[in-house]
Amino acid sequence: MRVAIPEKYLRLIILAVWIIALFWGFNLINLTPYGLNEGAAKALLFLWSIVDRIANPVATFGTPDLRAILLLPVAIYWSGSILATKIFTAMLAFFGAVLLYHWARKANKENNESALMATALLLICPLTLTQISAVATGPMLLLTFGVGLWVSNTYRAKPRPLGGWFFVQLLVAMVAASLHPAGLGYVLALAWLWIKDPLNKSQQKQVLIGLAIAIPLILTFQSGWQSDIKWLSDPLITLSNAIQNGAIGFGEPAGWFGGLIVALLLVIVIIKDREFLFNDFLGSALLFAVIIGLVAATPEWAMVAIALLLYRGMALLVAYNQSFNSRSLLGQRGLVIVVLVVVSSTFMLADKQYRQILQGELLSPTDEIIQLLAVEAADPDVPFQAASQWPARTMLATRRDVFPLPNAAEDSATLLRDIKGITHLIFDHNLEANLALSKNISELSGIAETLSLQAAGVVIHIKAAAAEAALAEQTSQSETQAPAPTDK
Repeated sequence: MRVAIPEKYLRLIILAVWIIALFWGFNLINLTPYGLNEGAAKALLFLWSIVDRIANPVATFGTPDLRAILLLPVAIYWSGSILATKIFTAMLAFFGAVLLYHWARKANKENNESALMATALLLICPLTLTQISAVATGPMLLLTFGVGLWVSNTYRAKPRPLGGWFFVQLLVAMVAASLHPAGLGYVLALAWLWIKDPLNKSQQKQVLIGLAIAIPLILTFQSGWQSDIKWLSDPLITLSNAIQNGAIGFGEPAGWFGGLIVALLLVIVIIKDREFLFNDFLGSALLFAVIIGLVAATPEWAMVAIALLLYRGMALLVAYNQSFNSRSLLGQRGLVIVVLVVVSSTFMLADKQYRQILQGELLSPTDEIIQLLAVEAADPDVPFQAASQWPARTMLATRRDVFPLPNAAEDSATLLRDIKGITHLIFDHNLEANLALSKNISELSGIAETLSLQAAGVVIHIKAAAAEAALAEQTSQSETQAPAPTDK
């Protein structure tokens, strides 16, 4: 007797199997604080400090993006747990893929197996795994787009001026825009939907005005986007790294050729599928996100681009293969099977390479610098208070007080007063923005000691006794040089 498993239970079974395979079966997720995205570390520390009611320097790190809203449930119930956070991020990635699957299946009713194949490839894509490991915004962007489609359809099905669904729609748009510049693609798609297909003039005006107020407001509130977003990155290199090593940020960088192939395929899909993409809400959101995100072609942008390529590319490929009018399996799906085998093999080889990196406990150059500082902070009885270019990641690794990196001062004496109480400094000395700070520190002879100098950054130890003596001498000199009061 054959028993059919309800689809909702089947999804949960697949989710459980996938997570077990990622975290314990194949060990494809880094379970340490290293490798985290700086924005994610900032959001986690912000949430944990609120949940646990602990005062720490996280308030000086700046406002986190709205991924904090998505991570709020896991922060409430499993505060301080990196493992729980990454499992929850994997769940968000899975549910985002499920929403994209339902969208693609509805859009391709005649060949909905393309949606299943695209979803399977997305879940084993090396970029998906590394984004989960970094708690990055790529999976959250896709989830936001999928949820945004559902919210938009619900609001349009139950039109109510300034009702609850109107504000939920604005919240989703704000979350998408705060995560990455590519998230503005969702905002633009929503505006485009209401411009070309308004329910009525009054609601069209409300939605457009709401977006015009909400999006600049949230971007101003959090001072744009997180500082770890690299502007004007090479999209070909980013795409190549995404499919070859998951854009892990260290090891041998991928060349541009693989990215060129992916970019050409993406352009072909956009040209061939332009009518659907411009007339479908989620299709427009993905398309606009890929175009706008070119200004910051980061791995998060690459994940959106790969999702568009997989879901729409597989649909076009299946339709093209069917046009051969052959009744055999190879005639109907031969080309699809070849592409599926090649892409899945490429992804799994990259996954295997990433697993070997995790087993070897290899770290990115930046994480190696942070780990060296964590060794210095290991003894709780030794005074430690650091200032870091990556304060949130450094605080998670050291579990000690860490402040943002100070700005360069007019001279070394002024800098010494500004960093009073700081025992260590850690930053990338090669960045042009840090050259003046490096010059200040180089003038603190006998006070600042270089513990480690590497290509990715430097660890500086400020000798407390020498710093206090220098500060006392500065105070004494300023008092001596002060003009004596005169009697009138």
